Amino acid sequence: MALTKTRTRTQTALTRLALLIANVHGELALVEKLLAGPEELPDAHLRGLAAKRAELQELRTALYASLHQFDPGLDPADIGSDDGWLKKFGRGGGKTAVGRYLKALYPSGMA
Repeated sequence: MALTKTRTRTQTALTRLALLIANVHGELALVEKLLAGPEELPDAHLRGLAAKRAELQELRTALYASLHQFDPGLDPADIGSDDGWLKKFGRGGGKTAVGRYLKALYPSGMA
């Protein structure tokens, strides 16, 4: 079947939605890891990370609903996680990038 403009747009939208979901899955995994981690974080960080987790869960729900609009047969939970969102905080997504991510969440120098 030849790709029509409508079909191409739908595929592009699905690809972008899948990438957004993968990024949310990746960021949510990091936030949950930080919340469950053995590191002692200040209460402000814990509250902020809990708020960020809630925000990401809401975003994930909205993205899942959007994906179901395009294709009800797809299971968004099957989409893996991606650390592409962390690239803006540093190469490789290592400790430095995580530190910059925390500083971005707490710009007042609390991180």
